[in-house]
Amino acid sequence: MTTTSTGATPAPMGRVRAITGATAGHAIEFFDFAVYGFLAVHIGHQFFPSGNPTAELLSSFAVFGLAFFARPLGGLVFGPLADRIGRKQVLVLVLTLMSGCSVLIGLLPTFETWGIAAPVVLVLLRTLQGFSAGGEYSSGSAFLLEFAGPGRRAFGVSWLTFGTTVGLTVGIVTVTGVTAVLSEEAMADWGWRLPFLMAAPLAGIALYIRAKIEDTPEFQALAQTKQINAAPVRDVFGRGRSLALIVGIGAMHATCFYAVFTYMPTYIGTVNQYGATFALISTLVCAAVTLVALPLLATLSDRVGRRPVLIVGSLGFAAIVFPVFSGITLGNPALAMAGQVGLGLLTATYLAASAAAMPELFPVSVRSTGVAIGFNIPAALFGGGAPFVATYLIDVTGWTVAPAIYLLGTALIGLVAALVLRPADIHSDEIVDGQTVVVSEPDAVPGA
Repeated sequence: MTTTSTGATPAPMGRVRAITGATAGHAIEFFDFAVYGFLAVHIGHQFFPSGNPTAELLSSFAVFGLAFFARPLGGLVFGPLADRIGRKQVLVLVLTLMSGCSVLIGLLPTFETWGIAAPVVLVLLRTLQGFSAGGEYSSGSAFLLEFAGPGRRAFGVSWLTFGTTVGLTVGIVTVTGVTAVLSEEAMADWGWRLPFLMAAPLAGIALYIRAKIEDTPEFQALAQTKQINAAPVRDVFGRGRSLALIVGIGAMHATCFYAVFTYMPTYIGTVNQYGATFALISTLVCAAVTLVALPLLATLSDRVGRRPVLIVGSLGFAAIVFPVFSGITLGNPALAMAGQVGLGLLTATYLAASAAAMPELFPVSVRSTGVAIGFNIPAALFGGGAPFVATYLIDVTGWTVAPAIYLLGTALIGLVAALVLRPADIHSDEIVDGQTVVVSEPDAVPGA
């Protein structure tokens, strides 16, 4: 294996601005998603009143999942767009759409005021958010991968997941703070709106940062030399192995993240009367551990390769998911928190490698399209549906540990994808003097 230097390496400050812009915007995107997940109980009561708390929660989570089913369509639009007009332009566009919808949700009249129109508009706004998210992750991962440079790709892309976790953490703090200040009645009546309205100033800051950054050196060189792919969707669908791998890796990537950080606060808060406050604190501790671990584990992946880190993360998650859910049902707060943190650490392990492995499966000319199509499918089928399926399984079976079955299945899918990943599957394209040169990095994925 050989390594070729690139003639388009960004300056250190340019790389810092790029990472900051992509991370900040991604944090706002997932602040919006997190707030909805953490306020699912209130939203269910305000927009889907039935007198049955479980039915209201299921309806709220169904809308949460519906946004994910709009992601593949958004990916088909924004993924190819990012490969044609640039990653930066799409990143600005999708952030504007996502945050605008959040503000409108915060202002939306409830069922009591608008009747059936209220949940219909809520579904529309959440669908538009899912549509925008279909372009956010694919464009962001391609953007950071190409700015990171050889030997630091996992570390570079890990900041996207770092931003996701920051967004969730800020969402937790916001919801916790509003809940602590307001009475239960005020929170249920109007307090739930405040976190959504906070999206406006936060998004304004992130949009300003994104507007100041430049597009990636690789895309700029591609555009200058007129090597833009005219049919990226067709090209991607011709790469069957890469698509199969990203679907397998993405299934674990999406499911474990949303299960640990979006569903588990609800699960812990409703099992054995731990309470919502403890559940949010536990998730906050889990997020803090994840934030520390992510860049360290990503650096490890850059050194030892994607495959071993993916295997450890998925195998470890599969091994402890049943004991963790069983332990939570015992009513011991320390044990419940330790279990969530353990799953969070293994999630960080997997994501540290998967975040880079997925965009690396495609060359620069179709990278955003490949991730948009390949990742958004499992994100919709597995990640977005995780809270709904987990809640439904408990309701149908009466077994509080039932969600572990679903998580075990997706962890095994991720494990299989990691086991079949080969060094030849990785694309490390660099543009040197107007020519696309395939750079084979010894540390990208170790040999079998």
